[in-house]
Amino acid sequence: MRDGLKNLYSVLKGGDTLLRFVLLTGVSKFSQVSLFSDLNNLQDITLRSTYSSLCGYTQVELEQNFADYLPGVNLEQMRRWYNGYNWLGESVYNPFDVLLFLQEKRYRSHWFATATPTFLLKLLKAGQYYLPELEHFEVHEASLGSSLPLNKGRYRTQ
Repeated sequence: MRDGLKNLYSVLKGGDTLLRFVLLTGVSKFSQVSLFSDLNNLQDITLRSTYSSLCGYTQVELEQNFADYLPGVNLEQMRRWYNGYNWLGESVYNPFDVLLFLQEKRYRSHWFATATPTFLLKLLKAGQYYLPELEHFEVHEASLGSSLPLNKGRYRTQ
């Protein structure tokens, strides 16, 4: 698997004069390991507000681009279910959940059911976080690459 990924990154690096922007997801925390020696110019944009809406639908995008699918949909309920991505910027809708909801017209935790959020579950269990206050929990940026639990966070008040 590692060799296959290294081959992919070598091709990307070899074509860097032809590439303007390449988005790799799920790799930011691995950027310091030898797997990326062939692609050593990665920039982690996870916590840059400029890119906060890159991987989801904004409210305006949802209402404009999916207008034909929204008659009869309670937009406030849809927002509560699927507009939760936020990386120091505008909150965005989870694209996977939105597309499945628009197809089925049924509110479900599509992402949770199809992904393997074991990291998140282990984090919550190890840190013994008070779940009703989790929305107000802040973690220092330096803690994001550390091991479980995130013990340098604090709760903020509204």
